Amino acid sequence: MTSITLFDAAQQVRQHLGEIDESTGELSDAFTTSLDLFQKKGAMCVAYDIDEAATIKAMEEALARAAEHVKARKARHERFRAYMADCMKATGTSKLTSPDGLFTATLYPDRDVSVELDEGAVFPLELCNEPKPPAPSKTKIKAAIERGEPIAGARIVRRDRLTIK
Repeated sequence: MTSITLFDAAQQVRQHLGEIDESTGELSDAFTTSLDLFQKKGAMCVAYDIDEAATIKAMEEALARAAEHVKARKARHERFRAYMADCMKATGTSKLTSPDGLFTATLYPDRDVSVELDEGAVFPLELCNEPKPPAPSKTKIKAAIERGEPIAGARIVRRDRLTIK
């Protein structure tokens, strides 16, 4: 048996639409049969659409829950690494190695340097990049601070780096 599509059923309805039984003046049996087929096929298509929409919604909700779990685990992992670094720093330990030497955690105190800017701080144009409106340049601000210039709303911050291999 060949499966008929909704489009094919609609075509059959259109083909038989103008057919009228000459003896009774009623629409032909072919029209009513094709219309019944179209309505049955249409009802199945509606059911499919509802099921597909529900499946998509469930999948989107599952993805959202998974994204929340990933976000929470990343945050917990960052806190754990900070905990390890704090404990290593407190004990004066710069390196932790597994007994078999397969993995190592190394703490590099004050290794990373960055510039922090206060929110809403305004900087002179010579410490900004060109785009309109001018945006503060952390590179220029860092150089100015290192030259000994006091820059309000900006500071150089040193952070420890923990590497795990």
